Amino acid sequence: MKRVTRIFLPMFALALGFMVSVPTYAQERINIGGVRQEMRVVESYEPQTLMAKDDLTFKRTLGMTDRQVLRIYEEYLGTNISAMSADDFTLKKLEGFTNYAVEAGIINDTLAQKAVLTKAVVRAEFKLVVAGGELCKFTTASTFLNHSLQDSPSDLSYGSSSSIAKQLTDSSEYTTILNEFKRSVTGKNVTSKSYTGSTTLNSSKDLHLAYNKVSYSVEGKKKNNKWTVKITFTDTYDFESQAWKNAMTDSKIVTILNNYAAYAQKIGAIVPFNITVTTETTY
Repeated sequence: MKRVTRIFLPMFALALGFMVSVPTYAQERINIGGVRQEMRVVESYEPQTLMAKDDLTFKRTLGMTDRQVLRIYEEYLGTNISAMSADDFTLKKLEGFTNYAVEAGIINDTLAQKAVLTKAVVRAEFKLVVAGGELCKFTTASTFLNHSLQDSPSDLSYGSSSSIAKQLTDSSEYTTILNEFKRSVTGKNVTSKSYTGSTTLNSSKDLHLAYNKVSYSVEGKKKNNKWTVKITFTDTYDFESQAWKNAMTDSKIVTILNNYAAYAQKIGAIVPFNITVTTETTY
């Protein structure tokens, strides 16, 4: 499986308060990685983005939705100052919460119940990121992240007429790939050409958050002096941990959230899946 590093700073920032100017928002406190912050969420938006996506597993195992579990977690952090330490932002806080939940009689003292409780908290946190991303028009990134927040996400495939494909054909990276193909066949006595490559999609925040590094295959055929070029992009939606200090960025919060996403994947709150997008151009 190809491992992809996804930098979530823009999603993180908007989830923590970029939407403060919208008057129809309801004020909430959220916790991303145990960091308690103010957020505004559109009241009419919540049922569609969050509640409708609740995993029935949480209801069966815990008697609560992941959203309800998150509210209890927020209350726990609000009354436990020691849980707000900046160090070990995942394990210490979440393990402390599961122990609290046992002592409070919220769950049984079993590894299975603790694991499901932790998974519910983390998944609900990332649903808030999805909601924020959709509101700020990070449509593709939000779609992919939301799709990963289920136990068995299907692979996604998009045809050339889809909006997902159009977003790629409108990108500068696509133009570069297409122009490279044109140069490779111009003046040559060929009627077909195919090859593979890889690139990084980062000409927009939405593309960067949704894909980042991708592979692609190019297949061109010439008929009646006209070329039809099919470019197929493939990606595995997943996360990998980064060291706290690394060459990727000097911003600690970027690495924190990326590591938190990697942790979410490790415990099954985020589940990887494959993406295929096919584009077609004639000239």
